[in-house]
Amino acid sequence: MFKVMIVDDMEVMRRQIKRLALWGENTGFHIIDEAEDGQEALIKLKRQPVDLLITDIKMPRVDGMELLKETYENDLATCVVFLSEYGEFNFAKEAIQYDIFDYLVKPVQDKELKMLLEKVKNHIKEKEQTEVHLKKLESKLMDKIDVYYPTNNLIAIIKYISIGNKKAIEATVSMVEETATALEYDKLKVAIVLEKAFNEIWMEVRKNHDWLEQFVDTTTFATMGLTHYKDIDSMTEKVVEMTKLLISIINTYIIGNRNNPIINQICMYVINNIERKINMSSISEALFLSKNYIGDVFKEETGMTVGQYITMVKIQRAKHLILNDMLKNYEVAQRLGYNDVEYFGKTFKKITGLSPAEFRKTTTKK
Repeated sequence: MFKVMIVDDMEVMRRQIKRLALWGENTGFHIIDEAEDGQEALIKLKRQPVDLLITDIKMPRVDGMELLKETYENDLATCVVFLSEYGEFNFAKEAIQYDIFDYLVKPVQDKELKMLLEKVKNHIKEKEQTEVHLKKLESKLMDKIDVYYPTNNLIAIIKYISIGNKKAIEATVSMVEETATALEYDKLKVAIVLEKAFNEIWMEVRKNHDWLEQFVDTTTFATMGLTHYKDIDSMTEKVVEMTKLLISIINTYIIGNRNNPIINQICMYVINNIERKINMSSISEALFLSKNYIGDVFKEETGMTVGQYITMVKIQRAKHLILNDMLKNYEVAQRLGYNDVEYFGKTFKKITGLSPAEFRKTTTKK
């Protein structure tokens, strides 16, 4: 089955396309979802990528061109097709530079759609064959390069990242240099080993910090596509960038002196209960420590009050919910224990500089 999404701000246009007779078992293409603009489409696509995305160009909030760029960069659809009126044809042609697959002229006709679906089907089959061939090639190469794998570097990097230590950056650079030297600077071999190595790093860090998924889009670290990079220097930059990002994320949430178990316990309690109502009393009861002691120690070690830390973590969780779920602002507020939606909005803006609606719109466009 080939999965399809239709995106158009006019419901009548979406309905017209859905009514065409070519969808279903005869062609293998099934419309699994629809959206009224690019912003809604991106949220849905991050949950469920599709084989074919048919989208209008001119839409409010996030238009077709922005949707195309975001879809291409995040591999959310195999083929993107623009819905175009005759007057928009030149604009549609400009999208070729962003890897647009094709276009359909409104209103969509059965004949044109049939030809398009056949092209999409052939393209997907060719892509699948190419991927199978590449995997076989990678497997053969791995058999040849199994004599070298940066195990010692991995252990050090995982250890340092897990505690938010910047020594992980130096260890990452060493891993790339030693891997490149051992594999005689063969770009493809180096890329395959580093991709496999960093995936292992990410999996181990996730095991050590299973709370990360509440705040991070895990697809960011799932694959880096290093085989497409032009040289080993650019691979190094990418791997180091990902290492720095992981360190930064962990240090955002686990703050203060890591040798102080009380600070760590407070942080972990807040993180693990972030969608509940949290206050000094609940933390005090959980840790069997007085509220005054908790407040004094936390402030002294971190420079933040416990209340400020709770708010920061809640807003970070809110940002993740806004970008990855189809929740309305009041639903996000309620989920995080804010009974007053207006207060939630003011708090969000105080921390981020943007209202929840502005953040949703601005961040989706990036």
